[in-house]
Amino acid sequence: MSLATHVYPLLPPPLLPYLPFLTALFFLLLGLFLNPLGIPLPAFFDVHQRKGLRKATRAYAPPESLPTRHYVVLVNPNAGAGQGRIIYEEVILPMLEKAGQTHDVVWTVGPGHATEVCAAVAAGRLRGVRSGTGKIRSTATTTVTLAPPDCVISASGDGMLHECLNGLLAPAAGRATRASSPARSGAGCPVPLAVVPVGSGNGVSDSLYGRGCGPHAALAKIIAGKPKPADVMAVRYDGEEAVTYDLHYFSWAVFADHDFLTENTLRFLGPMVKMIVAPIIVLCRRTFYSAVVEFEPAPVPKDLLLTGAYADPKVFAKSERDPSMRRIEDSFWCFAVGNLREAGGGLMPVPNVRMCEGAADILMVRRSKTNSWLGRLIMWRSAMMFLSMDDGSHTTADDVEIVKCSRLRLEPGVSSEWGWKGGRGIFQCSGQEMGMPKLSMELSVEKGRARVMVAD
Repeated sequence: MSLATHVYPLLPPPLLPYLPFLTALFFLLLGLFLNPLGIPLPAFFDVHQRKGLRKATRAYAPPESLPTRHYVVLVNPNAGAGQGRIIYEEVILPMLEKAGQTHDVVWTVGPGHATEVCAAVAAGRLRGVRSGTGKIRSTATTTVTLAPPDCVISASGDGMLHECLNGLLAPAAGRATRASSPARSGAGCPVPLAVVPVGSGNGVSDSLYGRGCGPHAALAKIIAGKPKPADVMAVRYDGEEAVTYDLHYFSWAVFADHDFLTENTLRFLGPMVKMIVAPIIVLCRRTFYSAVVEFEPAPVPKDLLLTGAYADPKVFAKSERDPSMRRIEDSFWCFAVGNLREAGGGLMPVPNVRMCEGAADILMVRRSKTNSWLGRLIMWRSAMMFLSMDDGSHTTADDVEIVKCSRLRLEPGVSSEWGWKGGRGIFQCSGQEMGMPKLSMELSVEKGRARVMVAD
């Protein structure tokens, strides 16, 4: 009798030749489901991944003439199912050294930590900055002293970059985010921002460096790049003076429902499985949320006027509250405001928005525009719409509307259907959940407020 039969007495003999394959499959599933929880995996996977990253790092050849910069690198060790530390040690650290660049590293320990660090950087408080240990799920901290940076790199997903932006725009000079004191808009970002994609959602990296751009390619473009201005969306709630800033997307309705599932309810499934299950759930639910939306139209570039990608704002009634704005009162299945093209995951909801034009694009799917003979947006049509967002072909669909705006006001109602948060839905910026306003929120686009490091 073979050794395998002794060791695996319950395994049917016909399956014994497939024992190595079954073992590998078991550990792969273990990694997909359990690694986000910080459960240690077999060292084989860690070693194998590091070898591949080292090979790509050795192949990196920095340009002959590079400006010498000092970077502050913020790393989320939990990002990408615990890949943050590996990407830093095998990609960021050796590539910066190879290019003759200097840096300080700060390990984040939880939500809001990146905002705290970047606020200190913007205000020049570089001593006694809190940093974690770099271990997954660890909240232990120490203090570090940073050198004045030429650029801040966020090694994570879109959410931590959102935190970094709010920190840089909220130093002690009087500006703030919703989490702190009253804000004053107008001053620019004091330090350029960059992102090395590590998270499950890497829409900003895809927009700045190309769809599917990995850590090596993104960092190479950062090192050789130059800072360029980018628009910032400023979100304010009625009755509050504080502001939330964002570079990427403001989402409500189906996109926010999807991100809520992936970052909360389904997070335990792991990065790949949750991204499969969440779309199925939101497509099956097909919840419409009622709201009153008012927006101020912005000019559409001439080369886009004849493409049919944008709705004519004149078809919407003028707002009685502000005649410069247009008013829509309806139920929405999809509502998103995009400041960059790529949303992450290969989706491009607003493919024609530009990085520094003083305007953002609103993507809407509302009940009154769906085909009347269907009665409502059916699951098949919803799925086709999502699939067509990979190349932007959804923009010409009859039930999809995109308008360009410089500011908007959104007053959510209570959905007659079952929905999140008591039927009012969820507000998100870059996948980060925000509290719901008492009455309404206002979003304005501040042209060139941020600086991002992109390829020259």
